[in-house]
Amino acid sequence: MKHKLVATFNQFVVDLHTREIILGSIIGLAVKVLAAGSVFLMNIVVARKLGVAEAGLFFLGFTLVTFVAAVGRMGLDNSVVRFVASAHVVGNVEKLQGVCRKATVWVIALCVALMLIMLALNQILAGRIFDHPGFGPVLLVMALSVPLVGLYNIYSQVLKGLKKVAQSMITLNVTMPVVMLIGLLLPVTTAREVSWIFLPSCAITALVGYLWMRRNVPAAAVADFPSSVLMASCMPLWGVMILQQCVLWSSQLMLGAWSSAEDVALFSSAQRTALLPSFILVAVNAIAAPKFAAMHSQNDMDGLRRMALISVRLMLLAAVPALVFTLLFPEWLMSLFGQEYRAAAGALVILALGQFVNIATGSVGFLLSMTGHERELRFNVFIAALLGIALGALLIPSQGLIGGAIATGVAVASQNLLGVYQVRRRLGFNTLIFWRAI
Repeated sequence: MKHKLVATFNQFVVDLHTREIILGSIIGLAVKVLAAGSVFLMNIVVARKLGVAEAGLFFLGFTLVTFVAAVGRMGLDNSVVRFVASAHVVGNVEKLQGVCRKATVWVIALCVALMLIMLALNQILAGRIFDHPGFGPVLLVMALSVPLVGLYNIYSQVLKGLKKVAQSMITLNVTMPVVMLIGLLLPVTTAREVSWIFLPSCAITALVGYLWMRRNVPAAAVADFPSSVLMASCMPLWGVMILQQCVLWSSQLMLGAWSSAEDVALFSSAQRTALLPSFILVAVNAIAAPKFAAMHSQNDMDGLRRMALISVRLMLLAAVPALVFTLLFPEWLMSLFGQEYRAAAGALVILALGQFVNIATGSVGFLLSMTGHERELRFNVFIAALLGIALGALLIPSQGLIGGAIATGVAVASQNLLGVYQVRRRLGFNTLIFWRAI
């Protein structure tokens, strides 16, 4: 029976790339469902065990670490996927090893430097910018995880470039929350205690990613990749990465600076819940991004267009039901964190609508970065980040949670709509018109 199903599928989907992206996305989707469930459950457990105020301190520290680790990766995420995929498709082991080694060394160096800066500035960050009682000790512990978060993200990108979809997504999205959940079985009651669980969870995740990378990257007598080429690709994307983090997390950081720890917890829980329908986006991109790079390097523009439109269809097919459920039952979803979190239901609806635009526009960011149009991507994200920060500064002091949700939702939507325009302009097709024959 199994062989008949496989044969029928192969006969129906005769195009090799189409078959690979569908099968890869199904695998990625299964792993991403596990990942989304793990992260969601971790947030619920943290929220329920700590209470709103202490949970807010942990979530604020977690956001800061995420932001700083992204800065420390120097924009290498997409560059690593691009160069690993192009080296892997032609069997260039020396190039593959060279990219992996240089990316790892660069990330370690910069993330360690940023960690030391965070430790040195702890009193300023915790006492003046984010003035919440008890936040200083939490930040001291969580800052130590910055190099670890940077490393396991890079290892995940290497595995993605090698088309190891499941391993990539387990490294990036599953291992840390699962280990955290195990650690949260301990009788913890404060954000600082949870931060001590977070640190070894990141270390174990980095180790898992490293071992998988070593297993999948062939050894090479000579491992070399021009630093100038890698730098030329990642430097424009470095700015993009920082701006993307601003799009995602600026509202939460502004709430941390201008509002209470309770508001941070409410907004953080709503934002992470709103991100659940976008799990399909990550699942599809994990297999699609390296194919975009490989097809562009082979000048297969028709194949690139086909893959982009197939990706949009898969995203919408899987994500729309989850989005509809979120929009219909926002209060119930937020009550899973605790009855106090029902107050964030309105923010959840706004954030979920922004994520729907993110899904419906397809993989426009990866299409631009994987095809050498980093400058256009950087412009799009700059406008979106500027808009999000401006709206946050304008709305958060008076509107609180709703103001932060509007700022983030508008920023996410505008970034992707600008991406649709740039893909149409540079690559010649419109990802929003996904119903056309391919």
